[in-house]
Amino acid sequence: MLRAEKYTTTSIIAAAAAAASAIRYQFGPGISLSLLTAVVLMPVWWPALKEYRFARLLLGLAGAAAVWGVVLTTFETVRPTSSSLMMEQTFTLLSLAGGIGVLLWVRTQLGIAGTAVAFGVGALANVALTGGNSANLWKYSLAVPVIIIVLGLTSTSGRRWLDLLALGALAAVCLVSDSRSMTSFLLLSGVIVLWQSFMPPGRRRPRPAQTLILLGLLSVAAFSLLQALILDGALGDAAQQRTQAQIDTSGSLIAGGRPELGAATALISHRPQGFGSGVLPTSQDVWIAKTGMSGLNYDPNNGYVEGYMFGGQYEVHSVLGDMWLRFGPLGAAFALMLVGCAVYAVARSVSIKAASGLAVLLTLLGAWDTFFSPLLTSSRTLALLFALTAIPLADLAQRRLRGTESLPLGADSPRPTR
Repeated sequence: MLRAEKYTTTSIIAAAAAAASAIRYQFGPGISLSLLTAVVLMPVWWPALKEYRFARLLLGLAGAAAVWGVVLTTFETVRPTSSSLMMEQTFTLLSLAGGIGVLLWVRTQLGIAGTAVAFGVGALANVALTGGNSANLWKYSLAVPVIIIVLGLTSTSGRRWLDLLALGALAAVCLVSDSRSMTSFLLLSGVIVLWQSFMPPGRRRPRPAQTLILLGLLSVAAFSLLQALILDGALGDAAQQRTQAQIDTSGSLIAGGRPELGAATALISHRPQGFGSGVLPTSQDVWIAKTGMSGLNYDPNNGYVEGYMFGGQYEVHSVLGDMWLRFGPLGAAFALMLVGCAVYAVARSVSIKAASGLAVLLTLLGAWDTFFSPLLTSSRTLALLFALTAIPLADLAQRRLRGTESLPLGADSPRPTR
C-alpha cells in the first residue's frame, strides 16, 4: 500500500511538472513557471539525464551559450545594454534547457504518451492564463495543445490506423481554420506514418541516413504539391491570394512569408560572434537588417521592423537566428543540436516502422520552428520534442544485443529500475 501511494504521488507530481513546463506565464523578466519548476525539481531530473543519449551534452551547451551571451553583453562598448533584458533572455534559454530536463524525468515516470498529454493539458491552461488570440483562436492558440493531446492519446494504442485517423481529422479542422502550415505538417505526418506500412516487414537494423534522404525528397514533393493546390484555389481564395502575393514578392513562398530571414542573415554576417543577450539594437543594426530584407524584395519601412523586430531586442522570427544573435554560435549550435537529435531519432525509428504520428509531427514542427518561429513561442514545444524523441541509453544497449538499435518512438518506454 505504501509503495502504491508513493507511486501515485510521484505520478501526480510528474504530471503537474509536465503541465507546468508548457505554461509561459511569467512572474518577472524571464522568470516563468516552467523555469521555477525546473529549479525546484533539479535534484530529480538531473540524474535522469544520464539515461538519455546526448542529454547532458545538450544542456551543457545551453549553459555555455548562456554564459557567452552574458560575456558579449558585459564587454560591449559600442551599443547600449540592459541588465534586465540580459536576465530575461538568459532565463528564457535556461527555461528551455530546464524544461528538457524536467520532461525527460517525467517521461521516466509517465511514459511518452502520458508526458505528451500532461504537457498538452498545461498548454491549454496557458491559453486560459495568457488569453487566446481572438484573430484566429484555433490557429494561433488551441491547435498545438489539442493536437499534442489527441496524438498522445492515440499513441498509447499502438494502432497505426488511429494515428492516421487523428491526423486526417485534425488536418481537416486546420484546413477550414485557414492554417496552411499546420495542415501541411499534419498531412505530411500522415503520409510518413502510412509509408511505414509499405516498408519491408520485419524488424531490421535502422538506416537513418537513407531514411533522411527519402524523407527529404518526400517533404519537398509534398510542399510542391500543397503549394500547387493552394495556387489552384483548393484551400480557398484567401489562401490563394496570400500565397501568390508572397511568391510574387520574393519568388519563393518561404522567403516571401518569412522576410525576417534576410535580416537574420545580414546581421549574422555582420557580427558572426553574436551581439549578446542584453545588448540593444542600434539604428545601424536596423539599417543592416532592412538591407537584408530589401534583398528579398520586401519593403521594411512599415513599422514592423522597428516596432517588433528591433523594438528593444533582436527578434528575427527564428529560433536559430534569435539564438545566434543573442548567444552567438554556441546558441546556434544548441538549437541545431536539439532539432538534429530529434530528426535523427525519428528517422531511425521510421526506418524500422516504429515512429508514431506524435513523434513525426513534433519533429516537423520543431524543424520549422527552428528556422521560422520566435524563440519565446517555440521553446516549450522544442523542449517536449527532445524529451519525447531522446534515445534511452539502456534501451539502445539492449536492442543492440538483440540485433536492432532503435526505440519505437511514440510507445511508452519502460520505467527504469531504481
